[in-house]
Amino acid sequence: MDRAVTRASIIVVGHVGMDHLEDSIGSLEAEAEVGRSEIILVDNASPDRCGQAASERWPWLRVVRSETNLGFAGGVNLGAEAATGEVVILLNDDAAAEPGFVEAHLETLAAHPDAAATAGRLISWDGARHDFVRGGVTFDIHAFQISQGWPVAEVAPPRGGEPLPFACGGNMAVRLADWRQLGGFDPNLFAYFEDVELGWRLWAFGRTVVAAPDAVARHRGGATSSGLGNYRRGVLFERNALRTFFSCADDEYRSAFGPSVYATFLHRLAAFVDVDTGLRSLAADPFGESPPAPNRAQRWRKRIRNRGVLGAARHLLARVLLGPDAGSPTVSDGHLLMQLRAADGFFANLDATEARRMEINRRRRVPDREIVARFPRLVVPTYPGDDKWFASDAFAGLLPDGWPVDHRRLDEVLHPSLVRA
Repeated sequence: MDRAVTRASIIVVGHVGMDHLEDSIGSLEAEAEVGRSEIILVDNASPDRCGQAASERWPWLRVVRSETNLGFAGGVNLGAEAATGEVVILLNDDAAAEPGFVEAHLETLAAHPDAAATAGRLISWDGARHDFVRGGVTFDIHAFQISQGWPVAEVAPPRGGEPLPFACGGNMAVRLADWRQLGGFDPNLFAYFEDVELGWRLWAFGRTVVAAPDAVARHRGGATSSGLGNYRRGVLFERNALRTFFSCADDEYRSAFGPSVYATFLHRLAAFVDVDTGLRSLAADPFGESPPAPNRAQRWRKRIRNRGVLGAARHLLARVLLGPDAGSPTVSDGHLLMQLRAADGFFANLDATEARRMEINRRRRVPDREIVARFPRLVVPTYPGDDKWFASDAFAGLLPDGWPVDHRRLDEVLHPSLVRA
């Protein structure tokens, strides 16, 4: 490959500050010093204005500042607007590129001219375990990092040029012409699944995503995203999965998988209610068959058993002072509220989602049936109640005939240690 005609723009999005940039930007120093690549840091409204400190630390660094947090998707889009290379390479701010990182992406793209994007590998910071080696997409457009957590020595990476459904946004390369033709990431996703959505569009538009297994970066897994917290990340997971399904699915896929997607979302709402016994009693169908409600004496015996005499006395005092509704169940920051807020966020942008769907379908060249034939959709129990639901005849009856699906246990997809965690 003639390196003189291929120059990369490497984009790092920083939001939490300088803490991780020594790893990510520092690992790219050799690339910048020989002039083979430009390094762009997007200071995504970081509280410490990390871009200013970074430009003093690395004078060759190009810094683009946003005064508002655009999320990962919007931050990358902003960086790509400033890119001048023929290829955009994305690297997480909490990751460090290994030697040969840039060359592996560029050489794979050169060897596969039909590929618009390449998927590199992420490994744990100590190099012992896989973080991202290949991805999988579920029937309802959640995504998994297949074999995440397994020792590197035990799971072979994909061969160079092997087709993949998407590349992980923390280590991927995209031809800038393709990026701009597609409009980059969907900014309304903010963070999570923006890479899955991009991969789906690439395949639908007749382009491909292939593996670049020698493009390796070490990753401090979750070091940046953990700042959101599990609950807020969960809202993004659920909202973005719905938006991606509605915006990217063609009419045939939407009709085929729609019933299972809608029913699963509703089933999880009901299952999350079951986690809280107080909410379960409030949400129970008053006209359905259910055990008789406990009488007052039974309720007080249960309260004393669960809370002790002192706790029951406090409950009685609260009811006397604050009224009969004191102590009634409320929706707290748990799975149920996560699902409700995801639904609210989805419906708030439904008109924009529909407009995006129409535009994608107008430009589509490859039907989803061909894409799913190449990448069967996964069915993986993930949340409370999923095991029973996915094993039921009712769910099986909702899955479409003639579309390949792959039933997996969660501990077959992720290392068991991550499932237990």
